[in-house]
Amino acid sequence: MLIHRIINTKFSSCTYVIEVAHDQAWVVDCGDVPPLLEALKHKKLCGILLTHGHFDHIYGLNDVCRMFPEAMVYTNAAGRDALLSDRQNLSRYHETPFTFHFPERIIVVGDNETIPLSDTLKIRTVATPGHHPSCLTYVTDNVVFTVDSFIPNVGVVTILPGGDKALAAKSEELILELSRGSTIYAGHY
Repeated sequence: MLIHRIINTKFSSCTYVIEVAHDQAWVVDCGDVPPLLEALKHKKLCGILLTHGHFDHIYGLNDVCRMFPEAMVYTNAAGRDALLSDRQNLSRYHETPFTFHFPERIIVVGDNETIPLSDTLKIRTVATPGHHPSCLTYVTDNVVFTVDSFIPNVGVVTILPGGDKALAAKSEELILELSRGSTIYAGHY
């Protein structure tokens, strides 16, 4: 498994490409499309794992789904709702409001579900609300994608709609436990 980080132009959010084979990849969050396409060159995009439904982590999703019609999008119920509402994903307040054009491709996952990335590699979902109710952390093979639920040495933003300081503190505690001995991939650079 190889992981490539792309630093996006909107708020320096991060997209991650997980290469599970020389010709297969998964994506964690979806921002700027051109560097993502470069990272996916000659690869099948198997799916997109969303960490939460804020605009800066989903704005490239429509274009990527149009280019990769077999890729499904994984999120929880709150994430699905945010994908379908420019108010909930906060894009209404940016220059380009966003709503997801492919709702039939959303796969709703819950806490502690396993998603097979390949025949030999699985990733587990962990609900980590606090930044937003849609926050999911993904855990596999000494790798933890925390994105905005935990950014080392940075406090979790809880002042946006749906934020909750108490839940963020519980999620941080859980993430610290999950990430012992693992590499953390956070949501902003």
